[in-house]
Amino acid sequence: MDIKVLKYFVQVARDQSYTRAAERLYLSQPALSKLIKKLERELKVPLFRVQKSGVYLTDYGEQFYQRVVPIIAEFDSLSAFVETMHSAPVGKLKLGVTPMIASLYVVDIVTNFNRQWPDIELQLIEDGSRRLRKMLLDGSLDLALGITGESFPELEDTVLFEDEMVVIASVENPLSRYPCVTFEQLEHQKFNLYTYSSALSQQITERCVKAGFIPKVNISSSKVNFMLQMTECDRGICILPRPYAVQSHLSPGVTIIPLKERFPWEGTLMQNKNTYKTYIIKLFERFVVQYFEQRRQLQETDG
Repeated sequence: MDIKVLKYFVQVARDQSYTRAAERLYLSQPALSKLIKKLERELKVPLFRVQKSGVYLTDYGEQFYQRVVPIIAEFDSLSAFVETMHSAPVGKLKLGVTPMIASLYVVDIVTNFNRQWPDIELQLIEDGSRRLRKMLLDGSLDLALGITGESFPELEDTVLFEDEMVVIASVENPLSRYPCVTFEQLEHQKFNLYTYSSALSQQITERCVKAGFIPKVNISSSKVNFMLQMTECDRGICILPRPYAVQSHLSPGVTIIPLKERFPWEGTLMQNKNTYKTYIIKLFERFVVQYFEQRRQLQETDG
């Protein structure tokens, strides 16, 4: 039973005429009459009685009309329902984010996203990139903002921005005299390092090993401010993303030292390729990509 035929039935019932109904429906009168006859055969009852004065519902037709009208109204409301979902979406999004990206960008992202779509609840889970990837794999998260690193075939990374890592050292540290340093020069330093769950911890360790040594760890912490405070006390060095170091308004007791070799810090939007993307997920994904694209364009203009 086709919804269109049900609508044709209702139109004939309202107009009490095949001819007038056919004109409104942009059908020929014989075609409309044929469709109604087919509907009657499906139901095995007569729906209309034809008289000289018009076409009128039978007793079966009256009962059928009372049931069909709300069905058509409900069907027509489905398109309005989808439009409402798009114009004023309601729901939740579970978003993972690393502490560094959270402190740099997430307040701005969430504020602007919430301003446009106030009925979407963002549930934020803060952790290192490696754990966030595992949470995406087991379905605990919808999306995650982290950095490039360990890859899984099931996950998809969209690079959002790129910057550089820099060394932070106390002004009392001999390294502070250099305009830039290599990893080889860091061999005898103690490191204030990120926790194991952080992709940055792994990347720094790999660079040290490539330079011929295992880093001596002074402290490992998920609290970057604590790492900086230890560095300020000349209790080790730390390696941070340049934007974080610049934005943190570092104390006069520490200095930023660039690295000679490139050590990129790439932010990425991570998601599981094998899970269904809801409209809200697509909405947030598009919003975040545009957010960082606008930032990049502004930086290029200012530059």
